[in-house]
Amino acid sequence: MNKIWHRIKRNYQNLKIKNKLFILIFSILILSFSFAFMGLQYAFHIYDEQLYSKSSQVLSTSSNSIEGELKHMEEVTYSILTDPQIQQYLASVSQDGSEYEKFLLRNKMMDKLWSYVNREKYIDSVKLLDVNGGEYALDDRNVKLTQEQKSDIVKQAIHADGSNVWINPPNNNFTIATARTIKQYSNLSFDNIGTIIIYIDMEKLVGDILEGSSKMDGEFFIANKQDLIFPKNVATQFNELPLNVKNGYQVKEIGQKNYFLVQIQSNYFDWNYINVIPFNQIFKDINIIKTVFVFVFFLMFMIVMIVGIRFAKNITTPLENLVASMEYLKVGDFKEAKKEALKSPITQEDEVGKLQQNFQSMTQTIDELINENYAKQLTIKETEFKALQAQINPHFLYNTLESINWLAKGNGQFQISKMVEALGFLLRNSISLKKPMITIGEELNIVKNYIIIQKYRFEDRLDFQIGVDAELFRLYIPKLTLQPLVENAINYALEPMVEPCKIRIYSSIKEQTLQLIVEDNGPGMEPAYLEKLRQGQIKTRGQGVGIANINERIKLSYGEDYGIKIDSVPNQGTKVMINLPFREEEVYVQRTVSG
Repeated sequence: MNKIWHRIKRNYQNLKIKNKLFILIFSILILSFSFAFMGLQYAFHIYDEQLYSKSSQVLSTSSNSIEGELKHMEEVTYSILTDPQIQQYLASVSQDGSEYEKFLLRNKMMDKLWSYVNREKYIDSVKLLDVNGGEYALDDRNVKLTQEQKSDIVKQAIHADGSNVWINPPNNNFTIATARTIKQYSNLSFDNIGTIIIYIDMEKLVGDILEGSSKMDGEFFIANKQDLIFPKNVATQFNELPLNVKNGYQVKEIGQKNYFLVQIQSNYFDWNYINVIPFNQIFKDINIIKTVFVFVFFLMFMIVMIVGIRFAKNITTPLENLVASMEYLKVGDFKEAKKEALKSPITQEDEVGKLQQNFQSMTQTIDELINENYAKQLTIKETEFKALQAQINPHFLYNTLESINWLAKGNGQFQISKMVEALGFLLRNSISLKKPMITIGEELNIVKNYIIIQKYRFEDRLDFQIGVDAELFRLYIPKLTLQPLVENAINYALEPMVEPCKIRIYSSIKEQTLQLIVEDNGPGMEPAYLEKLRQGQIKTRGQGVGIANINERIKLSYGEDYGIKIDSVPNQGTKVMINLPFREEEVYVQRTVSG
């Protein structure tokens, strides 16, 4: 956690000043908005609680009235099943008797049922089922029950063992029904002799109760855990109502509209009573306040941000121009540095204005000093150039060597001619600076011409061999890389020896590294001397290019991973290894040659 915090802190410190000011202003605004919004939300919450309290009171009163009527229906079923005439008829169905006697009893039973139905205005239909499957109905709508429905209702009633069962029949226009098993009481056998089913007109029941109670806005629903009980036919969007929720309230989107839901559980049934009120209707004023609040905050935010950005720019723009000017100043471009510094006119006398003035004054002074020093250097260079012109012209030297060559050939002195040609080749390549990079093949030609001259000096004492793979001749290396190393081998290995000295140049490729190796069998070097040589503390003899110079040029061209390595063992010889980058698909040794 501390690492994350330190990283955030470091990133913030590295931001531009204008970005820091922007973050500061933005944070203050967001913090202010958050406090104001939380206060507003708390006020809305209190309003929601008050609305829920009032709505739940009305909903509780209405639900108690509905449940009171439904309990009364249970009393009616009890009165029906204990009625002597109904008991007598149902008991006689399974006993022997004349059809005429049963007909008279059935008529008396139906009259008795009508008397109950006529007294109760919320009974919509009554069905009586005997133990033989007979059905007796008082139903203007002529509702037909399938055998499966009858069997299911009878099973539920039997399972209740004389208690009422409340049913929400599917696929019909009745909203709710209650059923109860009729037992035989006359002989105290308590055998099942039938089932009474009463369908209740919930539309009328709920309508009368809600009309008589305090006015309730919105929609009223009764639901169990699975589906809606009342009303049976509802708008499609209300099929998404949450049914199995405890007492309370919530705001829910139903059918792409927001509704305020108040919900209480029945104390008597396994039901929920739900009042659904359109949210926009009751929160119209609050929504206006919210909209105005957001608009005002956004407007205030934009105004403060514009003012803050302008304020920040007045401070940071001159500083940014100074930074850009310093970048040009760092690379010596004083003309562009002055342009950047002058982009912000000095119209203020604060700290930023003083900084601009001092920077421009400093730039002017440095520019004048550099121009003065440059003029002096030009004078010195011009003097040196004139001194060089007074020296021998290289072209005169080339022409002289060419004349000696022709004279030697004319007199049959072919050894002198070859030496002069080799010397001229070496002279041209060492003086020419047009090509800092040459191919390995060209570098080996320089070495061969150098060996031609040394052969005439040392004769059979010099045993020189080249074992470089011919496919590598096309690759480029820094000019004068191999020749100075061969010259060092002659100076330090060949000269001190009496017997022949073997000097060999060969190549080796390991992974992506090319090694050009100059090896001799000379006297070698002591470890202490070799260590000083590796550290550049010993300067090679003569006026030629030293090992340190070659090593530095390779590192500048290809990187610190490459350069020269020296291995030497006293009385066994010395091996100088030039490590260069190599890829088979490239023409160059890892880096292209710039003109």
